[in-house]
Amino acid sequence: MKKVFAVCLFGLISGVLHCQSAGDAGSTVTFYYNSKYELTTPEKSFFKRIAQFNLYDMVFEGVYKDYDLAGRLIGDGYYDHGKLTGFQSEYDETGATKSSVEYNGKDFTIWQLADGEKGLSVARGTGMFTIPYYYFFDWKLKHGTLTGEFRNGERSGTWVYSDATNQITDKEVYARGRLLSHVYFKGEDSIAVPHKKEIILSVRTFLAELLSFDRSSFGGLNQCIESQVQYPADFQRPVTYAGGLKKLLLLLGQQATIPDKNLVLIKLKINEHGMILKSTIVRSVNDETDVRVLNAIENHRPYFLPAIKGGKPYATTVYLPVAGGDEWTDMISHMPTEWFLDPNNFY
Repeated sequence: MKKVFAVCLFGLISGVLHCQSAGDAGSTVTFYYNSKYELTTPEKSFFKRIAQFNLYDMVFEGVYKDYDLAGRLIGDGYYDHGKLTGFQSEYDETGATKSSVEYNGKDFTIWQLADGEKGLSVARGTGMFTIPYYYFFDWKLKHGTLTGEFRNGERSGTWVYSDATNQITDKEVYARGRLLSHVYFKGEDSIAVPHKKEIILSVRTFLAELLSFDRSSFGGLNQCIESQVQYPADFQRPVTYAGGLKKLLLLLGQQATIPDKNLVLIKLKINEHGMILKSTIVRSVNDETDVRVLNAIENHRPYFLPAIKGGKPYATTVYLPVAGGDEWTDMISHMPTEWFLDPNNFY
């Protein structure tokens, strides 16, 4: 592992020069989703998304529009490499705007929010509201209720978060958009938190981003992609994963619980359909850790996608490093994908 960090700076300088830009990988796709927000066939679809899509990292990038079965527009907005950015809107069956939310990094502003027959609870960035929201707890998606207020596009007053049982989990206090306090409640304890609570406002957009697939229609994500996406004739990429290979490396490190400053290197033989034919540990930490890495790989098997050259998929062998700790996480955020695919960096 020492060599990994010793060559980090050199790899960053040289690797970035060869990294394919996101702009080279763009395409317009039409994806069909069932009522569980899984990718499916057109015949089984509940809604469809027409969107600009990055085929290198397999993330939405650019404008998207969502339509219901009747062809009515139900939502639109913009992604910056998989992240909601700028204004996102949702519409009712008459075409009227139900909500207009502006995203800026991890923060958001509700500019307009309809409250059924009561009219607008938020108009021009001002008003009190109560909305459902979603969050992760113990790796599971949970839902709750948020009550808060915006004034002139800034968070204001007390924001109260409740879980599905109506128990209050968090309280935040704002003045002119500035967080004054955030308290998290756990049982009888209350814990001060220095940052805003991260939540998901639209479950449709969030689950659509995950690229989960209908297992009654497809054996894996790539089978769905093969049926609905045409790669440009000059397109090329290494083996990838839904959301990008670096997302996979983060997930593997978390799920395999690699001890800090340790690294497992796994060799994968992958065919032209993205199927893993063989997995072998070529750099070990210990037997227990190796087994956890192999199990983690198995969990993500259906979401691998094959290498592409000249617009055509091909079989290949890749080496994936699996590590953990803050330094490794920081490295993943800064190093280009190609650097992690060079096994010479990890021996």
